[in-house]
Amino acid sequence: MNESRKAERLELLTGTAARGPSAVAELAPRRRLSAGGPRPGLPSWTHLLLLLALPTPLLACGEARQLSLPFAAQVHNKPLRCDASYEKIGASRTSLQLQDFKAYVRDVALVRENGARYPLVLEQDGHWQRDTVALLDFEDGTGNCNTGSPELRTEVVGLVPDLDDYTGVEFTLGVPPELNHKNVEWVDPPLDVRSMWWSLTNGYRFLRLDVRAGGNRPYAFHVRADGCTGTPDIGVHCSAENQGTVFLTGFVPGQSRVVFDVAALFAHTDFESSGDGTTDPVAGCLSSADDPECAALFGQIGLGGPHAASGADAFIRVE
Repeated sequence: MNESRKAERLELLTGTAARGPSAVAELAPRRRLSAGGPRPGLPSWTHLLLLLALPTPLLACGEARQLSLPFAAQVHNKPLRCDASYEKIGASRTSLQLQDFKAYVRDVALVRENGARYPLVLEQDGHWQRDTVALLDFEDGTGNCNTGSPELRTEVVGLVPDLDDYTGVEFTLGVPPELNHKNVEWVDPPLDVRSMWWSLTNGYRFLRLDVRAGGNRPYAFHVRADGCTGTPDIGVHCSAENQGTVFLTGFVPGQSRVVFDVAALFAHTDFESSGDGTTDPVAGCLSSADDPECAALFGQIGLGGPHAASGADAFIRVE
């Protein structure tokens, strides 16, 4: 974002903040947005309300910065690519090829030394980010990734107070429950990605990782809500939302990135015995409560409580 656009956005924010939330309701009807999303240079009204969550004294002085939070997919220290094969992965020490890897992240926040959390107010680009949800896409549709999805997205972009003592980052892998069970035919990006929709539960895959192991054996790790009943038109209830919160320390804005290490995720996975057709009907974890492979993988994504990932052997870590 150039300086003039940043100044315009901050001026709009601080002027409205000074008048109070009622001013947003007063002004909103006068500025109609197009169906394609917010007009360039102006935040949507949802974005404006999100911006109001930032500390007003800081923003009144113009002390906000745009931040690009980079993400990367790796196998140990090598980039995860669609046209590569990775050897000696998991307990079975087998080869691995990527087929698809996408994830929704929401409620991204930076954490200061004193533990205070500040939301990253997402740029409303109308494609990858909307409201508090962002889509990450680590595959480009080439090689083994026959997905028809050539675009990559490996960052989350937004505004945050310009402070110099951020030491951590926090986010949730998932979609807000009130958005999770909308009809995928009628929603706006980034929730319109059909490959991330799970029709059996009328909800989204929060993380989709598809690989082939041992040359031609499919293996899937799909994180989604479980035990769901109902339909989008009458409402859906799920016994397990399965949305994990990840808290990472040692994060320095502008220097650090968040890494998803597939080798670390599958470090204890036996690809050769997965999906035996009896006690384990599916090769991988599809987030079913009775799937024996899910417990070990869920522990790596913050399910069961906030996950403080650290070290070179963590699936999600800071580098």
